[in-house]
Amino acid sequence: MLKSAARKLLLNQRQALTNTDCLKMDDLLLIQFQRLDWSNVQCIGSFFPLEAHNEPNSLLLIKYLKAILPGLVVAYPRVDENTATMQFYVETDHLELNRWGIYEPLPIELVRQEQMDAVLVPLIGFDLVGHRIGFGKGFYDRYFENYPLHKSRIGISYFEPVSKIEDTHEFDVPLTHCITPSNSYEF
Repeated sequence: MLKSAARKLLLNQRQALTNTDCLKMDDLLLIQFQRLDWSNVQCIGSFFPLEAHNEPNSLLLIKYLKAILPGLVVAYPRVDENTATMQFYVETDHLELNRWGIYEPLPIELVRQEQMDAVLVPLIGFDLVGHRIGFGKGFYDRYFENYPLHKSRIGISYFEPVSKIEDTHEFDVPLTHCITPSNSYEF
């Protein structure tokens, strides 16, 4: 399946979800999330969910991690549109909305890639080998170009994978894991 076709199909499916559907799936995602090994995680990158697109509630997952990992450092991305890149900054109460309606932290305390033990990755869908379908801007792929390969890149999806994304590119960086409401995948 081509990324554009999968993106359209999955976004339509996600838009058809009710608030109740999302809440149920978020609870099931949390169960899958709890099954992953978090023992070596001291710093994690996350994302603010796009409510307008019925994106999975990453904040619920982070709340769980904070409860089991005292001293956990959580970082969120901030996009630089001029360079089409992003950097992660330590969580703060001071947030701004970017032009896509995504919350970003003020750039107070930068978190270097080598400091992060894992990154939770937003996505629209993924395939059986861990290629993700995002919104097509490439921010995460560019970020992961220099991210240590042995560190976790964990996708969060309401839907099971498509069998194969046919139009991947050499710059696409696959996930190491993905969770859905009913499964956990390791690639």
